[in-house]
Amino acid sequence: MTQQAPEQTTPQPTPPRRVDASMSLLNNLMAHPLDEGYAVAARTGPAGKQTRSRHRVMLVVAAAVLGFLLAVAAAQNYRSAPEAEKQRKELITRINQADNRLTELRNNQSRLADEVRRLQASGLSNDSTGAALQQKLDDLELQTGAIAVTGPGLKAVIDDAKNADAKEGRLLDVDLQQLVNGLWTSGAEAISVNGHRITSLTAIRGAGSAITVDYSSLTPPYTVLAIGDTATMPARFAQSSGGRWVQYLVSNFDVRMTITTEDSLLVPADATIALRYAKVRTR
Repeated sequence: MTQQAPEQTTPQPTPPRRVDASMSLLNNLMAHPLDEGYAVAARTGPAGKQTRSRHRVMLVVAAAVLGFLLAVAAAQNYRSAPEAEKQRKELITRINQADNRLTELRNNQSRLADEVRRLQASGLSNDSTGAALQQKLDDLELQTGAIAVTGPGLKAVIDDAKNADAKEGRLLDVDLQQLVNGLWTSGAEAISVNGHRITSLTAIRGAGSAITVDYSSLTPPYTVLAIGDTATMPARFAQSSGGRWVQYLVSNFDVRMTITTEDSLLVPADATIALRYAKVRTR
């Protein structure tokens, strides 16, 4: 028995590999440079032009509507301007009337308070005990600002720079606070700013571009009166932190200030102080 030799198969030749197979993406881009969506739009021809025309029409219509709305708003604003100005003037008039009424009421309150003090003094002057009590009341009223004070002292007039703008040369509430605190530390017994008595309850604050004292808006120049010993107050004020602060403003920001000694000044009472509670003392 003979064995047949195994049949030998001839190997098939491997197809040659493209040299640029790794660059298929680049070849595809080169072969099809235009995106299919754009190609369709290009093929549509007149339809694409119609779409662009509709877009232009819509833009023109939107611009026309916006212009019409702006014109209507401008016309309404123009018509309402006189009415707004009229309301503004009426509001200013009402504010001025309220301020005048408030001043009148405060003056009336001061007159009534003076009358109460005269009656009080006449009632306590009958004996030595009453006289001592009256002296104690006078001292307390002086410290609290309940009564007006007259005597020698310093008069300081401080104002914004001549060409002050919104950023430099304009006095702020902190500047006035420093000035008043400097006068207190230099020995002042009573202080007023533009006729408003300064007490432990007085607030000096800023309201926009204005400075308020006791919630009343003031306008420059600011006149500060301080009753005290004129022989020592000027030097002590110059050495105080408040005096150095103001001198810095004068030297660097052209703030204007003059300080003079006066033989007689009048510092008014605090018109906002009111008696809220009283107790009858039994003997």
